[in-house]
Formats: sequence, C-alpha cells, structure tokens
Amino acid sequence: MSGSSPILSLSNIHKTFDGVVAIEDFSLELFPGEIVALVGDNGAGKSTLVKIVSGVYRPSSGDIELDGTSVNFSDASSARSRGIEVVYQDLALADQQPVFMNMFLGRELTKKPFGLLDKERMRQETQELVDELDVRIPSASSTIRDLSGGQRQGIAIARATRWASKLILLDEPTAALGVAETAKVEELIASLKARNLAILIISHSLDQVFRLSDRICVLRRGKQIGVRTTKETDKNEIVSMITGVH
Repeated sequence: MSGSSPILSLSNIHKTFDGVVAIEDFSLELFPGEIVALVGDNGAGKSTLVKIVSGVYRPSSGDIELDGTSVNFSDASSARSRGIEVVYQDLALADQQPVFMNMFLGRELTKKPFGLLDKERMRQETQELVDELDVRIPSASSTIRDLSGGQRQGIAIARATRWASKLILLDEPTAALGVAETAKVEELIASLKARNLAILIISHSLDQVFRLSDRICVLRRGKQIGVRTTKETDKNEIVSMITGVH
C-alpha cells in the first residue's frame, strides 16, 4: 500500500455501554483498493466497530479520520454523506419495490420543475450498474421479493457501490447463501477493489477471508489482537489469535 494514504484511519477507539467495555484501544488504517477482513468470535466487538465507522454509534474516545480529515459522525446519514456505505446481513431492502427504487431508496431522482420521480432515469442507471457489476437479475424493474438471496445480496452491494465514494462495510455478506451464490457475491466484492474503494468485511468463514482479503484484523472480547497480511499468515495462526489458544 506504499505511496497511497489511508482512506480511513481509526486511532485508539474505545467504546463502552453503561460501563461495559465493548471495544478497547482499537487502531486500524484502510487503504484505497484494499479489502480488510475483521474476524473474531461472537461478542468480539466486530459489529460494534462497523456501527462506529458507519455513524450508528459514537466512540467513547479515540479518533476517526477520513482522507486525513478528522470526522465525528452524528448519525448514519452523516457517514453516508461522506461516502461510507454499509451492507448488513438483513440487507435493508424494500421487498415490495422494484430493484431500481431500492437502488435509489431515500435518494430518489426527480424531474424538474414538479419534483416527480424520474423513474426512467433511475431504471436506466440501475440497469447500467448491475450490468457493469455482472449482477444477474431479470431486469432493473424486477421486484425484490421475486429475487433469490444471492441476487438480493448483489443488489445491496451494487447499491453500496453506487453511493460509496470512500468505503464499503460488509457485515457477513454471504452468511445466508449457498455455495454458487456465495461464489458470485465474492466475485462482486473482489471486483470492488478496481474501483479504488476501501472495503472492510466481517466474515465468520476463514476460507472466504483468505480468498478475499489483503489483510486480516483479529478481535477478541473487544481487544485488537493483531493485524496480519493475508498471504503471510495461515488459518492456524488466525484461529489461535481468535481463540487465544496456541
């Protein structure tokens, strides 16, 4: 990653809930065109960390920098306005709506002067993006409820790609998918590197982590155990970091 400066820099992040420590002294830099995997057992603090980066929670202490500028997100929409998008396990898609309306959910394009929805333009932009990302759906007008789990996940990631200018956070993006659909979504995630976004992925699948990531960051009970370059480590080392058993 030499020569580029980090898109996201977390320094000494600390988070407590009613006196209970959830994250203790966490520091990490994320670079453009890089996939970093965040791993650890349930309760390690991974989702809390994603929520801090995406503005859902504020850190109790510590610093967050985006492109070298200190940021203090008041909520998720302020993080989104700075180019940070999250894809959660439950996707947050509107089942009854067509794909193109989901792509622009809360950010609908309108026509002047009356502010009517510009459905044609939204449909067209959505179709271009899903074609470019190779998300295979019948059309941008398909209703979300008619799509498979993998197709929905593809749409959620495409939407994040459409709006993210800096960073995409993926929380267990393939947890509910079968083998073939997982492979397709992994292809899509790998392709995001070419867009020079920074990507932080939470995954319980170490196979997936080793396939996709450039670096692996291990959390255990809210503590950062270490960061390893993926090609310089192996599953045994990562498992012993996760469990604390050597």
